[in-house]
Amino acid sequence: MMANLSDCPAKTWPAMTFLSVAGFLVLLVLVLTVAALARYVLTGHRSTIGRVHHDQR
Repeated sequence: MMANLSDCPAKTWPAMTFLSVAGFLVLLVLVLTVAALARYVLTGHRSTIGRVHHDQR
């Protein structure tokens, strides 16, 4: 089922490039989502980016 790029007509190259890039971006988003979920579960709290911590002594 795999075809070489040279075997395909030139007018299909942009579509194949778009699908390849889109597939990569979808996989990247999935990996980052799983990493964020794992961090949330393992640390037991949300990320503290942009939040101010106050000492409660």
